[in-house]
Amino acid sequence: MTEQGDSSTANQNGQSDQIRFQLKTEPRSPNGSAKARGMRKQGLIPAVAYETGKEAIPFALDERIFKQLASRALSSQVFTFDDSVSKVAGRKALVKEVQRDGIKGDVLHVDFLLLEEGRSASVIVPVVVRGEAPGVKRQGGVLATSCREVTVLASPENVPNEILVDVSKLALGDRIRTRDIELPAGVALKSSPDQTVAIVLASRASKTEESAAKAAAA
Repeated sequence: MTEQGDSSTANQNGQSDQIRFQLKTEPRSPNGSAKARGMRKQGLIPAVAYETGKEAIPFALDERIFKQLASRALSSQVFTFDDSVSKVAGRKALVKEVQRDGIKGDVLHVDFLLLEEGRSASVIVPVVVRGEAPGVKRQGGVLATSCREVTVLASPENVPNEILVDVSKLALGDRIRTRDIELPAGVALKSSPDQTVAIVLASRASKTEESAAKAAAA
């Protein structure tokens, strides 16, 4: 696997090595739509990195590498810049906004939010539900999920790619709220603690069976 953008390779245990989300950068001047068009013809994407209380830093991205890594990244992915542009060299950042061509869908510009080591930032992280609920398997219920992402506070080194929620203990009528999520060390919940992540509801068939059983008993 090369430093930028190549697919992960299998290790001795048959698992995939983690992709290095390192972006190749190039210096650029801050303004000029004509220059921006020229960069795109050269396979570069204009970009800007923002940091609270500091001046925005303009640079360009290698389009091929950015697209390759972005296609594998989740919304919470922390990217690292290479050493080509001194002001962002080795810095970590989150993608703040991607501007695309409305017709072709080409990436026109990327905004990044620079992260500071040891300082927490607000990050939106995808929620992934796993496991088989007994309320579904044994009691004929239906698993409903209504939370696809949560906002957390975490420093760059602790930002999780995803939050896993295990539903393997949910019986009929049970639910998991955001406050019940077990977060990794160094990560704090910022979203509402009362939002339902997953719940096992009675299916129409199970309700019909229950009604029939009550009628027979009567």
